[in-house]
Amino acid sequence: MNVAIRRAQPSDIDVCARINYEAFKDISDRHQFPTDFPTLEFSTEIIGLLLENPLFFGIVAEREGAVVGCGFMDERNPIRGIAPVAVDRTFQARGTGRQIMKALLERGQDALGIRLVQESFNMASLSLYASLGFEVKEPFVLMEGKFRSQPPYGFEVRPLASEDVTECAALCEKVCGCDRTSEIEDALNYNSPFVAGRQGRIVAYTCAVSALSHSVAETEADMQALLLGAAAYSSEELLSFHLPLRYASLFRWCLQEGLRALKPMAVMAVGEYQSPEGCWFPSFAY
Repeated sequence: MNVAIRRAQPSDIDVCARINYEAFKDISDRHQFPTDFPTLEFSTEIIGLLLENPLFFGIVAEREGAVVGCGFMDERNPIRGIAPVAVDRTFQARGTGRQIMKALLERGQDALGIRLVQESFNMASLSLYASLGFEVKEPFVLMEGKFRSQPPYGFEVRPLASEDVTECAALCEKVCGCDRTSEIEDALNYNSPFVAGRQGRIVAYTCAVSALSHSVAETEADMQALLLGAAAYSSEELLSFHLPLRYASLFRWCLQEGLRALKPMAVMAVGEYQSPEGCWFPSFAY
């Protein structure tokens, strides 16, 4: 099916939010997993933030003047992140998603690498991304729950401040091999970021304990302290985040703390990719 691809505009928020909400809900309902966009209002909020932020690139696919799909690219860092990508349910399996992805990949062709998060139960998207050159790099699960324990002695967990950005960025470079300075700076304006300190230095940070944001730590123990400390600050009844399955002992610890695994997911990438040397939780984009 031929569609026209154009840059998304603020006037597209409502139609993109509806398409995004319905598409993610449909695939999740069919596989009996929770959706990343549980309400239309939440989808509208996220799409609005993406379209209003100049560091995100958004496109829509049109058919006879009607928007039938949308896609977004996070351009805050040298490594780009794609998410979300959605196609109207009546136009799925007709090549629209492939055209949106090709347009986003063309936009990011000069980037060091491009990453995305894929729901592992969705065979259609897995096959599409693989056919476009993406490779699975990191299996993980979406965790949700409320921690039973209190923050451990010996760590200071506090809100991230502007003067912490450089040290947090250096920690990310050390652990993940990539620069996410702009994303950390962005978190100061839009999220509730935290750092964990030990012996006078930052050993972990999170842009928000949320599936929408990433977290980095030197060790699993540092990540545990960060999670417990950030949870103590939070007013949310339940916290959610992405946990890579390579951290088997951390996964068991989360289960012992009363959290549960909600669904399987994976980071996929094209271009440059360095396997983390510490503890790392991906965001919904990568």
